[in-house]
Amino acid sequence: SAKSLYICGGGPREIIGGGYTSGNRIFGKLTKPDPVIEQRLLDALSAIDITITMGSGAIRYFQQKHATTEYHIVPGGFDGRRFYPSEQPADNDLILIGHLTSIKRVDRFLQAVKMASISMPEIKAIVVGDGPDRPSLERMAAELGIQQNVRFVGHQDNVEEWLRRSRILVLTSDSEGLAQVLIQGMLCGLPAVVSDVGDLGDLVNSGVN
Repeated sequence: SAKSLYICGGGPREIIGGGYTSGNRIFGKLTKPDPVIEQRLLDALSAIDITITMGSGAIRYFQQKHATTEYHIVPGGFDGRRFYPSEQPADNDLILIGHLTSIKRVDRFLQAVKMASISMPEIKAIVVGDGPDRPSLERMAAELGIQQNVRFVGHQDNVEEWLRRSRILVLTSDSEGLAQVLIQGMLCGLPAVVSDVGDLGDLVNSGVN
């Protein structure tokens, strides 16, 4: 008999509050949490035969909400011929890669660069990605006086090259699943400084990597 499959790539935020912060083209139109839609999504999840998540956090959340389905973790895979450490010295200190929306909290990243620039005035940071918040973030960098420290390079198809040119990967998000860019960065040999949210703890051990 046919089976139903749900691939949850964005973590619990695909369902929390009805998916209003998920970026989904339908549920993302919600302006605030909707508990009725959230419950219907959980009911739909329970009716699905198999659910694939990127990490363990999503499974814990769904189980806490009593969504009964068969769970499997498949974190994704990347070509080691494309993502690998560089043998050349890095020319960027920090790199953040993502869609520039409020949930990514790039404002935190800029504030951190400002703080670091006090003792390290030559610090260099790269923001790779585009999105609706880019103009306001560029203004914020100027207002903080760090426009010489931070470059916004927009969307890039060769993220592996930008990773290999950097020393530390930073994610300041309020919500994540198991961020694929985190896997990519680690394959390129970068230590990571990330928010303790979602499934990021599946890969990042504080004080270790």
